[in-house]
Amino acid sequence: MITFIPAGGLGNRMKSMAAAIKMAHATQTNLEIIWFQDWGLGCRFDQLFQPLDVAQTQLREATWWDQLTRDIPRKRNFFVPKWFELMHYDACLDRLAASKAYYNDFDFMQWSQGRNVWLASDVYFISKDIPEDSFDIYHPIQKLQERINQTKGLFGERTVGVHVRRTDNIRSIQNSPTHLFIERMKAETPTTKFYLATDSEEVKAEMKGIFGDRIITSPNKAMRGNLEGMEDALVEMYLLAATQRILGSSCSTYSMTAAAIGRTPLEMIEKK
Repeated sequence: MITFIPAGGLGNRMKSMAAAIKMAHATQTNLEIIWFQDWGLGCRFDQLFQPLDVAQTQLREATWWDQLTRDIPRKRNFFVPKWFELMHYDACLDRLAASKAYYNDFDFMQWSQGRNVWLASDVYFISKDIPEDSFDIYHPIQKLQERINQTKGLFGERTVGVHVRRTDNIRSIQNSPTHLFIERMKAETPTTKFYLATDSEEVKAEMKGIFGDRIITSPNKAMRGNLEGMEDALVEMYLLAATQRILGSSCSTYSMTAAAIGRTPLEMIEKK
C-alpha cells in the first residue's frame, strides 16, 4: 500500500497525485490518497472535481485521526504524526525529503515496490518530464464546468491566456514583472483577446486600463483559503488551458499545469 499526501496548492497537488497514481500502477500497488485542507487549499477534493475513476486508487478526506497520525509532520502539529508513521510504515518520505530525492534522481518505483510506504509531495516526483495525458484524470464538477463553458463563450478567434502571479511567489514577482507581460501582450494583433488570471487587483486594473474590453478576467478577488476562492482558482486554470497560448509566470506550477491540461503552448515571461 502507498499512502500518499498531496501537498501545496492546486497545481502542485494535481501533478503530485498524477505521479502517485502512475507509480502505483507501475508497481501494481494499492494507493490511498488522503486530502488535507489547509490555508493554501481550503476545500475538499469533491468540491472541485468529480470522483477519480482510477483502478486500485482510493481518495478520501482527512479525518481528525489523520491529522494526528498521517499528516505531514511540522511545527503546527508538533511533529506528532512522525512517530506514528515511523511505526506504521516500512518507509516514509515527507515533502522536503521527497523533493530532495526527486532532484537527486531517486528511484521512487523501487523504493515503493512491495512495501507499505507513506509519501508526501508537491512535485511530479517520478520523472522530470510530465506525460501529456497526466491531467486527463481530473474533471471539474458540473457547476464549475458550466462556469468554464460560459466564460469560454466570450473568447474570440484568438484568445491568449495571461497568468500573472503576485502575492505568494517571490520568484514570480522578481522574474516576471508586470511590464514584461504588457510588452508581450502589445505584440499581439489588435483583435487578440486576453484571458487574465491573477491574484492582484492592481494588475487587473492596470491591464484593463491599457487593453480595455480585450481583457476577460474574473470579477472576484483571488482567495485560496476558502471554497469560493478555490472554485475560482480551478475555473481560471481551465480557462487558461482553453486559450491558444499561455503567457506564464516564472516558477509557477499553476501556469505549467494549465498548459498541460489543455496541451497549450506555454511562454514564460521572464527577465533575460
